[in-house]
Amino acid sequence: MGIAKDSIESLKLKAKISDFILSSTTGKLRGNKGMALCPFHGEKTASMSFTDEENLFHCFGCKEGGDIFKYIQLINNVEFQESVEIVAEKYAFNLRYTDSQYESNQKNLIQKLKIISDYFLENMNKSSSANPKKYLATRKIDNHDIKNFKLGYAELDEKLFYEFCETNQINKQNLQSLGLLSEKQNLLFRDRILFPITNFRNETVAFGGRALSDFGPKYLNSAESQIYKKNRTLYFTSNFLKSVKESNEIIIAEGYFDVIAFNLLGYSNAASPSGTALTVQQLEQLSKYSTNIILSFDNDTAGVNATKRILELKDSISRDLNLTCIVLPDEYKDIGEYYEKGNLNVEELIQNKVDLIEFCIDALLDEVSDNDKRKIFTEFKNLISSLGPLDQDYAFDKLSVKIDTPKDVLIKELKHKQLNKITKENLSEGEYGNQHIDSFKEIFLASLIKSNFEKIAEYKDLIESNSELYNLVEDLKTNQNSKSSESYKNISFTDAQLNEAVSRLHIHFFELKINSLISKLEESNDVKLFTEIEDLKKKIENYQNTL
Repeated sequence: MGIAKDSIESLKLKAKISDFILSSTTGKLRGNKGMALCPFHGEKTASMSFTDEENLFHCFGCKEGGDIFKYIQLINNVEFQESVEIVAEKYAFNLRYTDSQYESNQKNLIQKLKIISDYFLENMNKSSSANPKKYLATRKIDNHDIKNFKLGYAELDEKLFYEFCETNQINKQNLQSLGLLSEKQNLLFRDRILFPITNFRNETVAFGGRALSDFGPKYLNSAESQIYKKNRTLYFTSNFLKSVKESNEIIIAEGYFDVIAFNLLGYSNAASPSGTALTVQQLEQLSKYSTNIILSFDNDTAGVNATKRILELKDSISRDLNLTCIVLPDEYKDIGEYYEKGNLNVEELIQNKVDLIEFCIDALLDEVSDNDKRKIFTEFKNLISSLGPLDQDYAFDKLSVKIDTPKDVLIKELKHKQLNKITKENLSEGEYGNQHIDSFKEIFLASLIKSNFEKIAEYKDLIESNSELYNLVEDLKTNQNSKSSESYKNISFTDAQLNEAVSRLHIHFFELKINSLISKLEESNDVKLFTEIEDLKKKIENYQNTL
């Protein structure tokens, strides 16, 4: 689904880029033109020009520029369509979508959920809400906080809720579409404190519920719906984006009360994956707003393991992340408990945050209580397996100091383990391939000659993987009427035989390259060579799967 092009152009005529620039940075407008401090790089003198007449901006310092939608994309870290929708919302402009039915359904669902959310908010103000307020008071959350964070309450008697829905023309099919019913058509939230889960436009798309009785699990989220995808959505408060923009940092906590605790401690830039494991999609979403991520998961085994898992996700994100961790004192389970015990100085904890890699190494050392270096290194090897060369080098530096072992000894140990593994794996396919490599080479060269060398580009990686093969192909191409060239034309083969020959040659020459890299490793401690070896091994595996 997209927005109609003519609708975008009409919006552009109505909008003024100055409205967005002057609300996000310092500048002056004279007539239809103005100058402002560029928000995309640090500067003290205005170098960004803009014009309402054409709705364009350009910075003479960092060279960033574009139209009004490009500015919204950059300043809010959103995709193009969302930038158009932000502009349209400001001017109450009705966009026309290419799939208007889908958009209409989505808006209708959000409107109905807003009505339901208001109902839950009203419930919290009723005399029947004594229990949820009493519980929230134990978490140091008062009436002002309840209103500020829009905490609602789903009563135990579901008949009252259904009566409200009927009055407001909300049927069971609507509730199902909103993710408020279970697969058995039962209401998900009964006798629960409700946390509104919003999108980045502060529209409620789901709820997280904390049970006040023994009915069901302690925490429960809405079911997935058209407007709520669990692996992409996070819980945060209404000031989240503003706070992130001011601090250029995002704090990721484990649960709803942790996010609220950070807010009450003065940090509205906190978000939570809503009590579930943080996903690549959620990290990717957050990285649009800041690449400085501070982790603050629970101070227990499960929380430490969840933190370690982020290390595995790190290189799956399109942006380079600066990942650090808050280290809580041992006596506190999480930041929520830290706040509830009367500790208000979270700034010191944030200032003393540690790099994620170092945090994981410290956790590893705590787990190996007998300080056995062999056990430590076995776990360390697994810990760094997903890291790039620079991060691995940093990890070696930290471990070397912490276990009082020279860095070069640790790298040699890793190299020794890796070499043994690589050598054993290479024996699996190499023997068969080497016995028949000349036949495979003849079939491959014959195929090139019969195609008048039109397929050279298709096999570029194979030809360039071995200098001998490369020279042979070049010689045959240059001397196409030579005797050796004519002899290849008499070789017959099937498509299946050619495909096997190509795969076997790839495997053979890539294995030769691996052996060459292993020789370099024996003379060098360059960790980057392992990455190149692993890439070649993956390619070999792909070709082995075709045989």
